[in-house]
Amino acid sequence: MKRILVLFILIVFVTVGCAGPNKVGWTKPNFNPDQFKKDREDCIEAVKVDPEQKLTLEECLTQKGYESEPEPSSEKEKSKTAEVAKTTGKVILVTTVVVVGVAAIAALYVVAAVLAAF
Repeated sequence: MKRILVLFILIVFVTVGCAGPNKVGWTKPNFNPDQFKKDREDCIEAVKVDPEQKLTLEECLTQKGYESEPEPSSEKEKSKTAEVAKTTGKVILVTTVVVVGVAAIAALYVVAAVLAAF
């Protein structure tokens, strides 16, 4: 029974993890991943070196010309997100039905064992 509970919890975490929000990234004209990595590390260092300045990582990257990418706005991306949410709901529903079914079978075995003892 513990294995089923652990399996159920694992399935829920994996399902929820897959359905999480899309990460927002950074962009700028002539974007170069290597340059972004260097700029990001420089900003992290700047934030750590002078905490009195109250500069955030986001503000630093904005000062270097980067812009945060917007949330998905096209209908295609929205429908894909909706489809993932539907699939996740179905997986959770099926998982719940299976767990309840297994619990019901286990309860029947316990009842049968109790009745057999009399």
